[in-house]
Amino acid sequence: MILHNLKLAWRQLVKYRLQSVVSIVSLAIGFACFALAAMWIKYETTYDAFHKDADRIYYLNQIVSPGTFITDKIEQFPEVEEVSHMGMDYHVKINGQKVRADEVVCDSNFLSFFGVKILEGDDSFLHNPSMVAITEELSHKLWGDESPIGQALTCEVYNEDSSYKKNRTVGAVLKGWGEHTNFPFKIASVSPEKDGIYSCHFFKLYSNANPDSVNARLDRTPIPYKDIFERTTFISLDHQKLDLVRMDKVRQANKYYEQNIAVKLNHIYLFAIAGGVLILCGLLNYLTMFINRLFIRKREIALRTVFGATGGNLMMQFLTEYGLLLLIAIYFGRLLLDSSLEWFRTLAELPHDMGYIHRESIFYMSLVVVASLLLSIPFIAYFRRQSLQSVVTGVGALNRYNLFRRISTGAQLGIGMCCIFCVAVLMKQLHTLRHGDLGFNRENIGVILMHVNNDDEKTAIFEFIKQQPEVDTLFFTRNPIYPNGSGGFRYPMTPQDLPQLTETVNSYTYLTNEAFCEFYGFQLVEGHWLTERDGEFDILVNETFARLAGWEHPVGEKFRIFNVVGVVKDFNNLSPTTPIAPCMFENDFYYDKLYKTNKREGFMLPEELVFRFHPGTWPTLKEKLVKFRQEGSGYIPHIVIYSCMEECEKMLKSENNLQKLLFITTSVCILIALFGVWSMIMLTCEQRRKEIAIRKVFGATTKDILDMFFSEYMLLQGVAALIAFPIGYACMKPWLEQYVVQTEISWWIYVGIFLMVALLVALCVGWRVWKTANARPADEICKG
Repeated sequence: MILHNLKLAWRQLVKYRLQSVVSIVSLAIGFACFALAAMWIKYETTYDAFHKDADRIYYLNQIVSPGTFITDKIEQFPEVEEVSHMGMDYHVKINGQKVRADEVVCDSNFLSFFGVKILEGDDSFLHNPSMVAITEELSHKLWGDESPIGQALTCEVYNEDSSYKKNRTVGAVLKGWGEHTNFPFKIASVSPEKDGIYSCHFFKLYSNANPDSVNARLDRTPIPYKDIFERTTFISLDHQKLDLVRMDKVRQANKYYEQNIAVKLNHIYLFAIAGGVLILCGLLNYLTMFINRLFIRKREIALRTVFGATGGNLMMQFLTEYGLLLLIAIYFGRLLLDSSLEWFRTLAELPHDMGYIHRESIFYMSLVVVASLLLSIPFIAYFRRQSLQSVVTGVGALNRYNLFRRISTGAQLGIGMCCIFCVAVLMKQLHTLRHGDLGFNRENIGVILMHVNNDDEKTAIFEFIKQQPEVDTLFFTRNPIYPNGSGGFRYPMTPQDLPQLTETVNSYTYLTNEAFCEFYGFQLVEGHWLTERDGEFDILVNETFARLAGWEHPVGEKFRIFNVVGVVKDFNNLSPTTPIAPCMFENDFYYDKLYKTNKREGFMLPEELVFRFHPGTWPTLKEKLVKFRQEGSGYIPHIVIYSCMEECEKMLKSENNLQKLLFITTSVCILIALFGVWSMIMLTCEQRRKEIAIRKVFGATTKDILDMFFSEYMLLQGVAALIAFPIGYACMKPWLEQYVVQTEISWWIYVGIFLMVALLVALCVGWRVWKTANARPADEICKG
């Protein structure tokens, strides 16, 4: 019986091969997209979930100086059961080999707090800075099967300002955490300093503790803060977003992650939704075709019933046909997934464990297949009965099917238009972020950050760049502005300084002059630029600063010891979703005097280089600069080279990748919808060929017949657009609001999408109807 049903199912798929191929392709792409996205989401949201008591371990998300004051305060909270602190080091060479090895500099509570197992040796390294523990993975890489206990370990450490070696002895082998963690390590050691200097702080709360109440108390905890005049004040940390984050949520709370990840988590969710919508569109298309074939086969169904076939037998046969197509789609979805796996694994930073990826993808695809079958059974069962009933009662059941067909076709068109709308808004927003007004000039601008203290080497770098024919303008500055870099000094604005404030807010201070402002294309809103004639305490502020201070006309206002002489238009050089911070611009002409008269003798900011290059010359210039850095001596290799436009693109890489992913799903969605229209027209023309022939006999022209079909499908598209566009707007408007600079959702987007889809639908309808309408009426009436 099963083989018989499979044979019948295969014959139906072959008989309607074009429809079957389109359905299989669309479902395969949908299955692959959804499985990859679901697996991606699970991987992203389960970082560090493997730790024992991970739901009770919290990480101090941000720390400010002095950090020990904060951690000491939290340790005294009654909700805290246990604490552990650690720092992170990065090594480029181990025993002369180029091996990436992150080192965790931990406290004596590290092993017990995280439940790290000692596989060989003991915990004596926790009390001896000359000893280290290494993971089993690093041990095998360096010594194979030989025991590493007692072996010498030489680590070359690289920091931004120095390079040095650490010579220690291996005292233990630990079970590592792998790579699915925010705190990977291959080496563990203790700090040689008595109290240790730690950057990562962990707190285990009691099981009945409320983390929200802990964070609320943390927000109210005042801490000492030293300003640039060495004055100590106690301020609140509300503006610092200093809070305890559950360990398995750290990845999403980390600002570095948000700025550097290939695709942000909320964008992965959008990709998963797009994959699900693609599956829905493909299922609607095939289900409509399948039910249409049930009506074409209504006499066959009636004959099978007369000869003893039960409703269950018929349902089993139809579900076999339906299930066979889904299984074939899964097979091709797996092939598609395998072919794109290397690219996707790099994009999603998934592990290299192929078994994990295959298991997860099969699980999610199977889940979708089961859900698809369960959702489709009621429709198939209902229309099976209706097709049988239509043999007896005539067109009543067919009318109900036509209603289902119209709803299904309209839904496919609506899904396609909604997807096109979302992608169009995304592309328009990306264009705005690349070329819109961000308040400062970033095109053809380069920045070199120099971790160099030697004036001769600074001069050598300056002269080398000055000699390059690609460079137009070049000068030193203390506050270079480039995307993803704050550039200025943090300066707290407190309610004591500005009564309009309800809480302390960070502002950024830039040392600047008129040439600097002109170079970056800053726009003066009010007042004048800073010059040598201005006093040492004359400042400019940006619009956000003036708004927070409550100044309607800022020029002439005072802030602490400063006098406002001008207002600069807001600029955004941070993440596109980071709100613009209040900024002050101090007079660079008085830099040395300002700091020396406030007990900062000997304090010098690193002078950096900014330059403008000729359009289109950056690849050549960058190659020269990289070669110069590689061949340089002393500290010259420690220069960092930036192009402002390249940094802008890095900040937009999540949006760029999302655009590519959505473009694929959107293209397939609209193709499915158009093929659905074409198939429906083909089948409708086949069903109504005699009606069309009789209309022609009674004088109807080809235009009249085309109008009859066009009016139906244009009405369907119009209704679909009325539903799809508001849904698309509701989805994209909140998405746009997360950006500081936003594009407009212009009227021409709606009109352009509607006309484009209308043209494609007209081509699909027109070709098939024209062919049917121009056939000889006598031949059509005599058929059947």
